[in-house]
Amino acid sequence: MSLSQWPEIRAYTWKHRWSRQKSKRTVSKRCDRIEHSAGSSFALRKMKKVEWWHDLQTDILEEDQVSHATVNRAVSVASCALRFTYKAGLHSVKCPEFDPLPEDECRQSFYSKDQVDKLAFIATDIFDRKELSEAIIFSAYTGARQGEFLRIKSTDIDLTTNVVFIGGSKHNQTKNRKGRPVPIHDKLKPIIKNRLSNNYLFGDDWNNKDQLYKAFKKVRKYVGFDETYCWHSLRHSFATWAGAVDHPRNIMAALGHSSVVTTLKYCKATDEGLHSMVSKL
Repeated sequence: MSLSQWPEIRAYTWKHRWSRQKSKRTVSKRCDRIEHSAGSSFALRKMKKVEWWHDLQTDILEEDQVSHATVNRAVSVASCALRFTYKAGLHSVKCPEFDPLPEDECRQSFYSKDQVDKLAFIATDIFDRKELSEAIIFSAYTGARQGEFLRIKSTDIDLTTNVVFIGGSKHNQTKNRKGRPVPIHDKLKPIIKNRLSNNYLFGDDWNNKDQLYKAFKKVRKYVGFDETYCWHSLRHSFATWAGAVDHPRNIMAALGHSSVVTTLKYCKATDEGLHSMVSKL
């Protein structure tokens, strides 16, 4: 027997190791988290590169918005399966050495509206990437996850009701499997109208989210933001801006959260929001 795909080593490790453990349900959930970030099927040869593991850590951290400890537990399941099947002589892919994420909680950053405008300006003016500039603006003013907005089609836009539908279709499944309409901000209307002739609103510009994120990191570095400011910070920005003017329940619906507790983690207090609150007393 020779294994070459992730589903094969997951199945083998489950049968010969994990299924006997009391924590098997937790292990299964961690495997699902890996597949949500890396895909349900991928070649083992990818796992021999340290960069693949770093990307996995980053994807889980940014997409799932979980602690470093949770990321490390999930990643350890993948490395366990790879090592277990390697020792069984079922493939030749040796798990590389890489550092786990430090398990002290890092702050979640968000951008101000001016900072988002600056990112968008630099993307166009310095890097000549208008498509990146528009992607930054769209994500900041819809709160869409990176994977979600890349799967939005022109048919998901309804200019009559002024909403963009995120999820709820075969081509765009959201994390919680539920679709949601998000009102279109005035700043997005010219961007959307110029792209309605495309099949995918933005997905035609990028082969995958990794390509998008690599381009974004160049802009982020040029502007001077550190690594706590990531693409997912655009989603936090949307929540924070909305939190200063609206009720958490409405923000929860726009972000597609199943719990308002999660939404509140996204909403950061701002000086403007605090002043607005006090002025309304």
